[in-house]
Amino acid sequence: MTDLSSAAAKNGHTMECPKCLKPLTVRTEDGLEMDYCEACHGVWVDHLKEKKALKIKPEVFSMDELARLRKLYVPLGRREPIRYVPCPVCKQLMNRKIWGSYSGVVVDVCGEHGSWYDAKEIEKVREYVALGGIEYEKMVKTDQGFSDLHSKLIQETTRLDVKISSAYRRARLWSLIGL
Repeated sequence: MTDLSSAAAKNGHTMECPKCLKPLTVRTEDGLEMDYCEACHGVWVDHLKEKKALKIKPEVFSMDELARLRKLYVPLGRREPIRYVPCPVCKQLMNRKIWGSYSGVVVDVCGEHGSWYDAKEIEKVREYVALGGIEYEKMVKTDQGFSDLHSKLIQETTRLDVKISSAYRRARLWSLIGL
C-alpha cells in the first residue's frame, strides 16, 4: 500500500475514486506506487510522489528548443462539465487548478494530501514536461520580469528627468533674479 492509502486506512476508510466512487487499487509504475481507478482510469498521486510520477527532471533547454517544442504541444481539451470532487483521503472538496501555466490540464488538488488526475491527464502532463513546458514557463516568467523591470526603469527615468528639469528651471530663475 502507498503511504496515502495507509493514511486513509488510519482514518477508518478505504480510498475511493473522487469521480465515480469506485475503490482505488494500488498500481506500481516505474517503481512508484499510485492509486488507480479501474473504472474511470483516474490516478491519485500524493504530493511527495508527484514530481517523480510526472517524471520532472531538472533539464535545461535552449531558447530554440523551447520555441520548437512549444509549437508541438497541443493542450488537452475538456468536454465534460466542471465538477468539484472530494479528496480520497480526507473527503474534503478539492480545488481545481491548471497544472503549470500553459499545459491546459486541470487537476483536482487537495492542499494537504495530493492531486487527482483524470484519465489521460497524467500522461498529458508528462508530455508537457517532456516537451519543455516547465522550461517554457520559466522563460515566460523571466521575460515578464524583464519587461516589468524595463517599465519601472522607464517610469523612474521619466520621473527623475522631470525632477531634474524642474530643479534646473528653479536654479536658472534664481540666478536671473539674482538671489
